[in-house]
Amino acid sequence: MQILEAEINLRDETRVAEQSRPAVERKEYEEQAGKLSKTQDELRERVEAVVKRLNELPNGAEEFAYEINLLGNVARVMVETTGILAQPNTGPQAVAAETEIIEMLLQAKRCNPKSGGGGGASPGGGGAKDPAQQPALALIGAGANEHARAEVRDVPQSSGEAGRTLPEEFRAGLDEYFNRLESRRKTR
Repeated sequence: MQILEAEINLRDETRVAEQSRPAVERKEYEEQAGKLSKTQDELRERVEAVVKRLNELPNGAEEFAYEINLLGNVARVMVETTGILAQPNTGPQAVAAETEIIEMLLQAKRCNPKSGGGGGASPGGGGAKDPAQQPALALIGAGANEHARAEVRDVPQSSGEAGRTLPEEFRAGLDEYFNRLESRRKTR
């Protein structure tokens, strides 16, 4: 879970670096991307340590074969992402690679031995009707109302859309925000 949270934070930092790219000097951008690349590599090391620990467990290779394979794939994508960020590149290619890592980590998180297994679009989901076991709710905390029930509804998947373009006045406002933020960092 900590690796997943760190990867989500890294993706957010990558987006911020890309958005502030026009407002910063090339050298500063390269330094930011280098730090992001280093962070991605550190996360890869943590994933590989988890795989090693799973393999060291009695019957770990057999009992956790799916997780070990999935985390191995995560580590491979992390190596690619480290290289992308080191180019330096914080654009759509880097964000897409980080998103792929997050999706794979979510699959590993969804593997719940109490859920009855299952395959298809939601591995480990087991077709449970209890909203508390739905994969889409995997990152939601307990909250203040323990008796609250989440509404389960089908949401069509949207794929192949890179996002929408913000109106010029919003982009100008974001640029101004990041410029001010950056100038505050320089004065400290």
